Amino acid sequence: MAKNGFKRNFWVAILMEFFERGAYYGVLSVLSVYLILTADEGGLGFSKGQAGTIMGTIQPLLYFLPIIAGGIADRYGYRRILFFAFICITAGYFLTGISQSYIPVFASLLIMAVGAGFFKPVISGTIAKSTTSETSSLGFGIYYWSINLGAFLFPLIVVPVLKSTAYNYP
Repeated sequence: MAKNGFKRNFWVAILMEFFERGAYYGVLSVLSVYLILTADEGGLGFSKGQAGTIMGTIQPLLYFLPIIAGGIADRYGYRRILFFAFICITAGYFLTGISQSYIPVFASLLIMAVGAGFFKPVISGTIAKSTTSETSSLGFGIYYWSINLGAFLFPLIVVPVLKSTAYNYP
């Protein structure tokens, strides 16, 4: 046991959740604008319909997949599914960063959403398995705090950085 009755796995899961949610909401906060801005403005120049299709597909997929992914993680093991999730998340963010046309961007964001969808139940399960009846309330409070803090802080950091580095951005 570590400080306050939480094991090392608990704190690793908290840190992973903080950064995953931060990355997701950091990207989400600027993605639709980036998709629609023209290349001269620092974006990809997609139509509003294309951007709407991407945004309207990625988010529901991300929140539907954990229903299936949780069962898969129970069957095949948390470590395997977490490894799969990180491969997808990493590949998705990397491919999104280098893609410039509609189909590759959409596909790379789908890969990222699949990874994030598999990540969510594994981390929740890790929190549940690494707490006891005495520490579960505090443990889940810290867990949700890490989600909300990551989702709050990263857009505050990402947007100003992107605005300062994007050329011709208003």
